[in-house]
Amino acid sequence: MAQAVASLRARLLGWILLPLAGLITLNAWVAYGNAVEASNEAYDRALYLASRALAEELVWRQGALQVNVLRAAGYLLENHTGSRLYYRVGDAAGRHLAGDPTLPAPQAGPAASVRYHALVQFEDGELRGRPVRLAHLTHVLEDEEDRPHILKISVAETLETRQQMVRQQLRETLVSQGLLLLAAALLVVVGVQRGIRPLEHFRQRLAARDDDDFSPIAPPDLPRELHPLVNTLNGYLARLGRLIDIRKRFLDNAAHQLRTPLTVLKTQLALADRDPVAVAAARQTTDDAVRLTEQLLAMTRAEHASALPAGSEGETVDLLGLARQVTQEYLPRALQQGDDFGFEARVDACRVPGTAALLHDALGNLVDNALHHTPPGTRITVRVGPRWVEVEDHGPGIATEHQAHVFERFYRAAPASVRGSGLGLAIAREIAQQQGATLTLRSPAAPATGAIFRIEWKEG
Repeated sequence: MAQAVASLRARLLGWILLPLAGLITLNAWVAYGNAVEASNEAYDRALYLASRALAEELVWRQGALQVNVLRAAGYLLENHTGSRLYYRVGDAAGRHLAGDPTLPAPQAGPAASVRYHALVQFEDGELRGRPVRLAHLTHVLEDEEDRPHILKISVAETLETRQQMVRQQLRETLVSQGLLLLAAALLVVVGVQRGIRPLEHFRQRLAARDDDDFSPIAPPDLPRELHPLVNTLNGYLARLGRLIDIRKRFLDNAAHQLRTPLTVLKTQLALADRDPVAVAAARQTTDDAVRLTEQLLAMTRAEHASALPAGSEGETVDLLGLARQVTQEYLPRALQQGDDFGFEARVDACRVPGTAALLHDALGNLVDNALHHTPPGTRITVRVGPRWVEVEDHGPGIATEHQAHVFERFYRAAPASVRGSGLGLAIAREIAQQQGATLTLRSPAAPATGAIFRIEWKEG
């Protein structure tokens, strides 16, 4: 069962929308992370300012720490909007001096770094089972005798406000990126629809063409990327048109040439019962029809040679072996007619580019032409030289006025009493051209009689 193939539209949408969705998702994740980081940075700065405000309210008097929390500072620490703030003050040795003693002390780890022009350290912790964010400020406080005391001021903030802000940023990011993805998807769908519209117009134009219209397709409104496809299609239409034209010509030729012998054969068979001579005539007519059919098929093969798959590139043919084979095949017929039929090789070896089956047909038609159009007892020679093969006969020759036309299809220079279709030489010339060779005629040949037909390849 054939596997279903996705449409071009679905493939384009898949290749565009899926990576686009991935990129937008990645962008949303990065934007969300940046927003959370910026939000945390802002809240950490506010937490530092709270610890700084608390440090400004500390006084060391009479060997003890005093905290003068103003009404505004107390409101900030005890009634912070959305989340609660806690503080603790200790000395350098870690002893509790003021504030909430349960507040976590700074964890052992990296030393506090200078931020906001102060020595401050931020970390996450837990207070009474609730997560908090802590700022540990290292502060130097002098007493009335100007002696310095190093204090650790810790301020903790619960995370309600931060979490609410993070959720809000997440919602805003998802909504904005979702709308962006939806808008991009709509634009992509519309773009793909408009982009493949020329293909639909092209399909409609092809569907509207006549069945026998193999003319090239002009693609004025097609995208440039589709021009190679159209050029390939035009090449295919040209080859298909040639093949169909060859088939039509073959059918026309067959109908034209077979109509007469078949009609005569039908009449002769009807008279066979009353006239025994008609049986021999019917046999001759049958032979002529078979020969004509073979020639028509050979002509069709020759005409198809340029359009049908050929042999492998660089294929060569042993011309000596091919000529010997053709000579042996036609020798019984020549002996039956009483002809002096022979073979002559002027080279020890000869290989030429081409297809053996087609060259066999060409040389066979030249030999058949010589045997058919010369009287019994004629000397006929198949000869092979360097890059050529020829058939020479010492028959009556071909008149000068006919020599320019003998290679035309259905042209007959022989008298009306000699049967024939006028196809043999046309077939041989067609094959020679297909194989990169030329077929020439010389007549009369010395001594002023006969004809020589030569197939010759130029030096490669």
